[in-house]
Amino acid sequence: MSDTDIYHKFKKDDIDQFMDSDIYLPTRTIYMGSITSGDDGEGGVDYALAERMIKALHILDSQAPNGDKPIVIIMNNVGGDVFHGMAIYDAIKNCKNHVTIKAYGHAMSMGSIILQAADQRMMSKNSRIMIHYGSNGVSGHAKTTYKWTDEIKKFDKFMEELFLEKIDGRKITLKKYLTLIGKKDEVPPGPSHLKKVTIEKHELESMLNFDTFFDAETALELGFIDQIIE
Repeated sequence: MSDTDIYHKFKKDDIDQFMDSDIYLPTRTIYMGSITSGDDGEGGVDYALAERMIKALHILDSQAPNGDKPIVIIMNNVGGDVFHGMAIYDAIKNCKNHVTIKAYGHAMSMGSIILQAADQRMMSKNSRIMIHYGSNGVSGHAKTTYKWTDEIKKFDKFMEELFLEKIDGRKITLKKYLTLIGKKDEVPPGPSHLKKVTIEKHELESMLNFDTFFDAETALELGFIDQIIE
């Protein structure tokens, strides 16, 4: 077998492995999309994705215990389960190596929170972030639902504090500010629309009450990402 044949076989094996496991070792890249699907559509962040991401991150991070080999995650995720999502979030935060997440298409709901775990957060020009409080299907004995409600409140507080930390100190135009908080019709005419304003906690809460979408430019202005992928 010639050197050229060996090279092409090696590359093909790498590609086959990536397609099977969503991890490409030569460039230390992990693809984080949806692993499972069912009657309700994409699985998004679920048990299968969490297990695969934790294993992939462990493999790449353990290969470079000195923290000198960056990891790249390519994200296209619609969100999903809170607890599996936080497992991925913590796994990224605990990596010794620098982690970059590049979001294409979706970084929504739980996906928008996982994105914040990266050392470098990036979005493609036409992708979207969506934030909200989410929903749950808790049922059963009343006292059981009380406990679940308390747990959900803890996560909501974590999410609010996380987003406010990223937003802190950022300023956006009055026009964009009024649009984000649902008051687009109140944008004043003339040069006053160039006034800079800061998002407050109660205004973030009003965004989280509903599905609120950000394009890459707005996400960058608000501090949800560090760079737009050109």
